[in-house]
Order: sequence, then C-alpha cells, then structure tokens
Amino acid sequence: MVVNNLYQAKADDVAASMEFSDDFIAQVLHDIYRRGKTQSHADLSPELFRAILRRFNEATTQGMAAADVPDLDDDFRQALRHSNEVFSAFKVHRMQSDMARLLTDSNGDLKPLNQWANDVLPIASHQCGAWLRTEYDTAVIRAHQAADWQQFLREADVLPNLKWMPSTSPNPGADHQLFWNTVRPINDPFWNEHRPGDRWNCKCSLTSTDEPCTATPSSDKASNPQPGLDSNPGTDGAVFAQSHPYFPKSCASCSFYKPGFKDTLRSVFTNRAKDCYNCPYINACISRMSSDGFKLEHNFKNGGKLYVHPDIDKDKADYKDMKRICLQLAKMGHEVRMTPRLHCKSEEYKQIYGSLIGTKYENKCPDFSVDGVFYEYEGFVKPWNKKKVGHMLSHGLQQSSRVVINNTKGCSDRFIRKAVMARIHLPGQEVNEVWIYEKGNVRLFYKDRKFYYN
Repeated sequence: MVVNNLYQAKADDVAASMEFSDDFIAQVLHDIYRRGKTQSHADLSPELFRAILRRFNEATTQGMAAADVPDLDDDFRQALRHSNEVFSAFKVHRMQSDMARLLTDSNGDLKPLNQWANDVLPIASHQCGAWLRTEYDTAVIRAHQAADWQQFLREADVLPNLKWMPSTSPNPGADHQLFWNTVRPINDPFWNEHRPGDRWNCKCSLTSTDEPCTATPSSDKASNPQPGLDSNPGTDGAVFAQSHPYFPKSCASCSFYKPGFKDTLRSVFTNRAKDCYNCPYINACISRMSSDGFKLEHNFKNGGKLYVHPDIDKDKADYKDMKRICLQLAKMGHEVRMTPRLHCKSEEYKQIYGSLIGTKYENKCPDFSVDGVFYEYEGFVKPWNKKKVGHMLSHGLQQSSRVVINNTKGCSDRFIRKAVMARIHLPGQEVNEVWIYEKGNVRLFYKDRKFYYN
C-alpha cells in the first residue's frame, strides 16, 4: 500500500498529527492519484467527504449537548448539520484542488506516486490534522452559541439583554477584551458586528441578563470578525459563514455551479447572489456523495448512519448477524455502509471499491465499510470447533486487514489471541484490527498492536 512509503521521508510527528489513520489517508491519496488529471474540480472523494463531515457533525452534536437547551428545534438542528455538509464539501474541494495542482512536474508529466504523495503530505497534514482540529474546536463553540442564542430568543421577554462574558482561555487575546462585560439588547445591531465566536478558538461567551445596558464600545480593524466567522449561527443556522476562504467568491467562480442554458440567462439578468447553503448544485453533489446508490436505513443523533446497498445479498446465512454488527457500529457514531459483491471490472466496483485498486485487496469485495475503511465479517459453518477461529481469521484477512469473527460459541480470549499472534508474524500479512461478535454484540479485540480483553 502507498502508506508504507508515504511517511518515509517525513518526520513522525507530521503523520502523528493526522486526525485520520495512515491507512485511510493513503487510500484517499491513492484514489486521487488514480483519477489523475482527468478528475473534474467538482469530483470529490466521497470517503474523505464523509470522514470530514462526521467530524463536524460530532462537533455540532457536542456543542449543542453542552448548551443543554431543552426542546431545541429539530429544523434548526438539521440546518446546522446541512451547513456541515456544505462546509465539508468546500473543504475537501480546496484540499483536493491543492493536491491536484502538484500531480505534474515542471514538464507537465505525471509524477511517480510516491513522489507526489510526499509532496502533498503537508497539505493532508494541515487539512486533516492541526487545522481540522482548530475547525472542530471552533465548530463546537459556535454550535454551543447557536443553541444558546435560540434560548436567548425564548427568554427575551424576561431577560432582554445579553452580556459579553470574559474569555475562559488561560491566555486570552487582546482583540476581544474591549468587549468584555458589554451589555446590549438582544436585537441591538452591535451583535451583528461583534459576537463571541467570531475568532478561531474564541473562548468568550454570552449570557442573557436583565442588567442595564452599557455603552457600545468602539472598535478597530483588529477586533473585526475573521473570515468565515462573521455570521451569527444562532440566526443563520450555519456553523461557518460563506465568507470563509473555502467558499467561492461568486457563483461564476464555483466549481459546483453548472447551470443549464436557461439558468445561465436567468443569472445574467438577475445578478444571481451567492447562497451556498441553499444551492441546488452543491446539494446535488452532496446527495451523490452521501448515497452512491446506497439507501440510508438508520440515522442517529450522534452522526452515526447505516447505509445498505440495494444489491446486497440478504439471503446470505450471515446477513442478519452482519447487519446487527453494522447497526451497533453506526450507533457508536460511525458511518457504516453494507457493500455488495460486484464484478471487479464493473464501473460500480470502481465507484464503491475504488480505494482498493492498486492495493493487495484489489478485486476483493469486503462486507462493509466504517468511515470509508473496509472490513470483512467471517462466520462459521456448523459444527463448531476451535480450529474454525483460525480459518475465519485467515479467510477474512484475504479480503481486508480488518476483520470481525463470530465467536458465539465462546472461545476464550486467550485462544483467540494466540490465533491472531500466529497470523501477525506471517510474511506479508497485515492485521490492523480484529473485532469479535458474540451473543449479539460486537467488541474490539485487537488494534494497533494492542489487545483489548473482556
């Protein structure tokens, strides 16, 4: 796999800064490289989009939960989640565009894969590491403040004013200190110009109050909101503003905007205003990346989702067990997709299993994916005996380096550990994860050279 060479020329701390696993980043880079110069600017990696989206959905869920606002409107929650979809699409677009520009050398020739992977690793490290963490933390804060604002509106008849509370940061910046303890009415224009959360990682907050108003503080350019944070998520229903650099300056410069002739004429005569969060073109792109022919069967508040492909063989003896496993993983907050058996030369195979092309698992059809990474489930044919643990592991590892085995008969953890250890040391064998399914429940048993016992 690419990952074996990806980080050789880079310091370990660069790879360690990633929010996602090395294997996942390697799969994404391999897929981008495979499509090469033929990919369009709007041709996003569905796996990367879904992984990024899941992080932002986790952030908004955490922020709203921390706000502890009772009966928060479901439409408002959905608006925040949709804004995450749009923001994630533009973030992935920026990341892929920056990477695609480095595909060729000074002569216009396609670079060797390993050279290109080395060149784009700093981009991946920034967008999927330190900066993603900053965006995540800020999304938590702004989702919290959005929920708070909804509560402020409810209480406005009793507590008509808002007070800017000092930052809880141990080292607060000076840009917001002039606003601390300012009290203004909730409908004051001041809150349209300045608010806690309009700077990255801002730790200031608002509280509703009936205290008397204070004078409006004067401000300068240094205290202006930063791009992408100059909106009120409590009224807009969007975590980030459309002024963020990921977003296009206009519809005409947007890679997703592909109007028909009539739409083009209409935009000319009406001077079409940018409205990315309500754009049918970006929504269509998101819909394609979210489905890929899969049907959404379960959607959980923590961001977890279970998709099932319509061509999956539901008559298989182990289908019900596999679905229980996938449902439990979705309940944990993961995006899980139950995948079908497909001919390796088909276009649909390339669409669903494209990240496996060029790896040792090319032409394989693992049973399901979790956040874009493939897993294989292995049951057993009766009668049961302990040797079948080894058979399940060996067969499963031919399909994926991540397997779930059926241990309903209750083989000891010690025995399964020996079976895993025996395969870890086989030449060329990859064993990244082993999960155990027993008595209707799934649990992690082995990951990253560490065993987890009951």
